Amino acid sequence: MDKNKQDKLIQDLISDLKSKDNKVLASALKRVRSKGNEAVLPSLFELTDGNYPDKIKEEAKTIILELKSTAAIPYLLEVLKGDNSAHRELVLSAFWHSSFNAKEHLDKFVQAAIKGSYMEALEAHTVIDNLDGPFDEVIIIESQLLLKKYFSERKEKTDKHDLLLSIVSTLDQYEKSVMD
Repeated sequence: MDKNKQDKLIQDLISDLKSKDNKVLASALKRVRSKGNEAVLPSLFELTDGNYPDKIKEEAKTIILELKSTAAIPYLLEVLKGDNSAHRELVLSAFWHSSFNAKEHLDKFVQAAIKGSYMEALEAHTVIDNLDGPFDEVIIIESQLLLKKYFSERKEKTDKHDLLLSIVSTLDQYEKSVMD
């Protein structure tokens, strides 16, 4: 398919994903699976919240969790920096489910764990724990510094605190693997 046809198809999909008609939305979600690309991601995230039927929300989430194209990574990382906790948690889960080896973004996962809720920290921990090296020593050190800053500013012990300590341990292991 030539680029113009592909672009038109994607624009039509995005338009249908903004429809208020649930039948049009359901049809568009089916087409996204076979014809969509990373350009439809903003529309999919919009469908995960708002006044949509649960079936529509769940299908949009499922599609996000089943991403296989690494072209989606830049957009996912932008969402990870955002203020929507549910979207950040979904992004972290998508990284884990997709098996993207986004080791060069280790520090962004650590930031998400620090910034987010307990569930976001848990998802980030899972992603970090499943990354494959070799790792860039600078990114490991930056990640460790983020956590040191977090612990120096907060003295209270929470469930999230224990998860973050576990991330520290994982980072220490990654650092040792770089040194060997």
